[in-house]
Amino acid sequence: MLEGIARCSYRPAQILGESVPQMKQKGRIQPGMDADIIVFDIDGLKIRSTFTAPNQPSSGRRQVIVNGTPIIADGELDAKAFPGQPVRRPLK
Repeated sequence: MLEGIARCSYRPAQILGESVPQMKQKGRIQPGMDADIIVFDIDGLKIRSTFTAPNQPSSGRRQVIVNGTPIIADGELDAKAFPGQPVRRPLK
């Protein structure tokens, strides 16, 4: 489980941090860092999307907080919440 979480958060941020400075602040929860938080039910976690139906939402996500704003609360998506900020690679 820890390996899976690292592959979805910290490691991509590490790799992208080499060329996109903002990404150096992502992927981990600690003071001074940017972190989105996902609370999930391990027993209810299920990926439902497939190659032919890629828009199927996963189940088991109980809470998702982005930039301090809940976008999923008690398993329900708030489709009107758009709290994230774009990360842009600097132009050379």
